[in-house]
Amino acid sequence: MDSGDNTGWEIHFVDDTQGETGGFYLIIQSGDSVAYDYWFEKKEYLDNQLLDHNIKWNS
Repeated sequence: MDSGDNTGWEIHFVDDTQGETGGFYLIIQSGDSVAYDYWFEKKEYLDNQLLDHNIKWNS
């Protein structure tokens, strides 16, 4: 993330639509010690959540 309380944290996405949950995970991680995960039933819900964050995307 590029600003705010989570500056420098990494974001990971897991598409589990073909797995057990049938949805999407958003994992926000700071190094190896702190991580939070969120589950979304639909991709549009995940996309809406990302609008709440100022994210610097790496290519």
